[in-house]
Amino acid sequence: MNRLSAACDGSIGIAAWLSAGCLVLLLLASWLLGGLTHDSSWHDEGLQLLALPALVVAVFLLARNPPQTRLARGALAVMLTAFAAVALQLVPLPEGLWKASAPRVELARDLVAAGVPSSVWHWTLTPHGTEAALWRMLPPLAAFLSGLALARGFRRGVLLCVVLLSLANLGLAFQQAGLPQNSPLRIYPVIDGVAMFGGIFINQNHFATALVIAMTLALCLAVDAWRRRVRGTRKHELHALALAGLAAICMAAVPLTASRAGIALVAPVLLGGLVLTGLLRLDRLLKRPAFAVTAAALAVAMAWVFLRWLAVARAQDPRFLIADSTFRLGLSYLPWGSGAGSFTPVFETDLPKALWIPQYVNHAHNEFAQWWLVGGLPAMAVVAAGLVVFVLAGLRLLRLHGRRPMAVLASGCWMAVAAALAHSWVDFPLGTTALAVTVSLLGGVLFACLDELAVDREPQRAPRQRAASG
Repeated sequence: MNRLSAACDGSIGIAAWLSAGCLVLLLLASWLLGGLTHDSSWHDEGLQLLALPALVVAVFLLARNPPQTRLARGALAVMLTAFAAVALQLVPLPEGLWKASAPRVELARDLVAAGVPSSVWHWTLTPHGTEAALWRMLPPLAAFLSGLALARGFRRGVLLCVVLLSLANLGLAFQQAGLPQNSPLRIYPVIDGVAMFGGIFINQNHFATALVIAMTLALCLAVDAWRRRVRGTRKHELHALALAGLAAICMAAVPLTASRAGIALVAPVLLGGLVLTGLLRLDRLLKRPAFAVTAAALAVAMAWVFLRWLAVARAQDPRFLIADSTFRLGLSYLPWGSGAGSFTPVFETDLPKALWIPQYVNHAHNEFAQWWLVGGLPAMAVVAAGLVVFVLAGLRLLRLHGRRPMAVLASGCWMAVAAALAHSWVDFPLGTTALAVTVSLLGGVLFACLDELAVDREPQRAPRQRAASG
């Protein structure tokens, strides 16, 4: 039995190293090849195949050591349900259920008139597009499961890897900006005389999100290193100062992307990181009348500026028109939606006159509105469940005030995911494989840390409970 137990422990140890290696490899490959916002190249197919070994090893580890808390199990259930919801869209529906929305009835009538009657009524209107969307979900799914199964000793290194990848991309963005317009070394061509400052990202707004993510991760890693310092040595102190410097570099680089949403995210994300890590105790500061009044005045002023900016942006930026049109179009496709991967052809069937432009619209510029259209009520139920679990995780971290190392790391992951979700309301950062994999990885690490914090508290509770019962 001892030999069997030792063999099992050894296999789990090897699997943990293998999982971490596969995860880092997937992360690196996603950043090298996954900066585009469309998914029709060999890059994406290679990343999907690369995700398979990471997925298999992560499933093995989670089967041997499943999450222990309801919060982590809930997050795992939401992620698996999201994948299953897209897979189910390939299943045929009874004709009566399929024709539950007016556009589907009109489509069926047009098909009959064209002499193309169908005996198979797939839930999705574009089975090929939905199958492609399912494959695109493999890298983020593998990253989440690998992050959830990631052993404690690898977490700091993986988070630091995300920071370094963002900084390396910053250097690449400077290198690309210094090239002549017709240089063959350019990754992306100059469009209308403007060179995008995005490095591997074709969309510089997505690079801004990556920099904000790196900023909050570097900040929390710096706090973690500072609190782990040993008196008489400067090892962790130097690490903390270096990481704080990296956070400052990322914050200073955000304006270079010219992303309004990225600039707007910096202050709230920085403040949230300070609060969750316990560096800023709002519960104590708000008890001081002067601070409470000042904070309230600043909050009102920031809200007024944001609403003014939003009013101007909605009048001038076509992205808001695209998002509003997507939401209204989604109402007509209830309850099933049009199917994952069907956004572009479905959106073009009801294109507003203001968007009669040579370029086609490939995203709704609002991830939530797009899932509302293509996924209908089932997708919205999954999104709502995911947001509930995410908010509960934030409340849990708010009560911990960063008193333990894993709470500090989880705080950085929570703020990074929150930044991506906030930006998703006005853009589609998760439409790029690089950011989708990164955010999914951070979500997995977040709930792995919370799961470990809750499990570690159990032995401390037992003596108290025994004493109370005695």
